[in-house]
Amino acid sequence: MAIMSVVATAVMSVAIQTLRTTNTVTDRRDVFNDGRVALDQMSTQIRQGESIDTTSTSQTLRFSGYLDGTAATIVWRATGSAAPYSLERSTNGGTTYVTMLESLGSQDIFTYTLHDGVTDQVTIAMELTTSTSTVDLTTDIYLRNANS
Repeated sequence: MAIMSVVATAVMSVAIQTLRTTNTVTDRRDVFNDGRVALDQMSTQIRQGESIDTTSTSQTLRFSGYLDGTAATIVWRATGSAAPYSLERSTNGGTTYVTMLESLGSQDIFTYTLHDGVTDQVTIAMELTTSTSTVDLTTDIYLRNANS
């Protein structure tokens, strides 16, 4: 009976550790996937944009572009009072927003670069957090249709 107790304790210990590891990997995978989808959507929309609004900040990106062939003012913003922050998107100039992601570790995700006096490059650096780890996603996006 004592030997069975030791074996059962060892098996339970391994099972609990495996469950914790599985949860950690699953959380990280889900957050990474959500971040990648949001980053892909932002990249596509920004690349097709015409101009970055001068009111854009490190927390808010506002630009003119097209959605399904129709001119639109698109706004992406990081919001919240404490981490994890949310990433939201508006396709009607900021009237209504849809939450795209809820795991940002920082609200400061946008950086802008000018070339020949025109903001035609946006760097997006998102720090995504889970209960056990952090995933960093970064990309540089150049507007193909930037107005000069």
